[in-house]
Amino acid sequence: MKSSRRHHAWAALWLAATLALPAAAQNMGWSTITPSITGTDTLGLVLREQMQQRAPVAAQGGAAGPSGAGEQASAALRFAPSKARRQQNLAAFVEKTRRVDPENASGLERLFASEDVIEKVAPMIRPIGLRIDDLADTYALWWISAWNATQGINPTPSRATASAVRQQAARALMATPGIAGASDAAKQEFAEALLVQVMFIDAAVDHHQGSASQLRALARAVQQGAGRMGLDLAAMRLTEAGFVPSR
Repeated sequence: MKSSRRHHAWAALWLAATLALPAAAQNMGWSTITPSITGTDTLGLVLREQMQQRAPVAAQGGAAGPSGAGEQASAALRFAPSKARRQQNLAAFVEKTRRVDPENASGLERLFASEDVIEKVAPMIRPIGLRIDDLADTYALWWISAWNATQGINPTPSRATASAVRQQAARALMATPGIAGASDAAKQEFAEALLVQVMFIDAAVDHHQGSASQLRALARAVQQGAGRMGLDLAAMRLTEAGFVPSR
């Protein structure tokens, strides 16, 4: 997600390390989000139900939910990240990738070894009020990036939009069995898998600007990947009040 040239460093860094990344983003990667703390299809079901319940309020421009919801969820969904766990998580991501795409796995391995790519995300999302050590924040970022990709765009959301989606994600995560009480290690695994996916999505959308056919192919891949996580991105639209049903 970018609104200025400084944010282009994200995609530039990623593409420099893995030149075939856009193809990889279309062909693989979605199945690598396999958090140990819950079935993502269950989380998707809760998100859909809550989005439907909140739709009348959101459509009228009201708040996406109680103002205290995000505050209450913060303590339960935030985690203390570990550098050692991060290395393990990224190594596991590389190995999952290697099973389906050895060439891009090697590129990922080089990138992850060159610097802490997760930590570099923190200053990029801080202006919109999101953090890398909060599961609701990382899910909201992934959700927005995935939806944007189905539209062939890659804008930076407003702080209000990010906050509204974050509240939606927080409510759903808190209502999904096993998440709020999960260990820091499990939360970090899920959050960092989401952040890596955001890198895939954003870099691919940027790379394919100017090619309508490639953007359509990417949109289909993202739609299918989100579907495996229980979300029908085509059935929603993004507003300042968060996600609302599109039909």
